[in-house]
Amino acid sequence: MFASTLSAELAKRIGSQVEIALDDSLFEGILLSVSGNLIVIIQNSGYGASVNLTISIPSINFIRLPQAA
Repeated sequence: MFASTLSAELAKRIGSQVEIALDDSLFEGILLSVSGNLIVIIQNSGYGASVNLTISIPSINFIRLPQAA
């Protein structure tokens, strides 16, 4: 139930900067899409090409949406 609520909330924030924590890693990027139990972010390390990363919503520990300064 919570995953569907989270999906709906994230769908409103496509194009926003996000920080996503899993059990063993933290990812930062721009939210590209939300589909079912999957989200896609684009990571840009500043060196070379950007990388699209697909993350399963049930594996997420927390998501932070940093505010613009």
